[in-house]
Amino acid sequence: MNIEKLKKDERVTKLLDINYNFFSMLLVTYLLLLLVETIWTDSVSTFLNLNYFLLILMISGAISVLTREEEKIKKIILTKKDFFFIAALGIAGMLIIWYKIKDIGNLAYVISIIAGALIILISLLLNEEDEKDG
Repeated sequence: MNIEKLKKDERVTKLLDINYNFFSMLLVTYLLLLLVETIWTDSVSTFLNLNYFLLILMISGAISVLTREEEKIKKIILTKKDFFFIAALGIAGMLIIWYKIKDIGNLAYVISIIAGALIILISLLLNEEDEKDG
């Protein structure tokens, strides 16, 4: 069967949209559970094996990436609120990294500051790349 015919079928399109939404929710859930597990060891792994979760996430993500159409991607313009949010996430990432590696000494400060700066810069660069494509 031709892939283009499948993409034009309404049922397949609806299934792909459901999979895309499922992947988005699953990704956020996985990252939050992984963060909780990282901070409080054995808090999630006693109830749920995150490896199975990751396997489902990878399969759903592969389907989403391979079948997503470019024209459905919308151009996003960042506001001041978005910049503050990106900065807050970068700082939060920096603090989490520092918390996990603080035992190595002064190098932990350098590594966590660089990691926080990378989180912020990559977030801004990805948005800038989207604007050039659109």
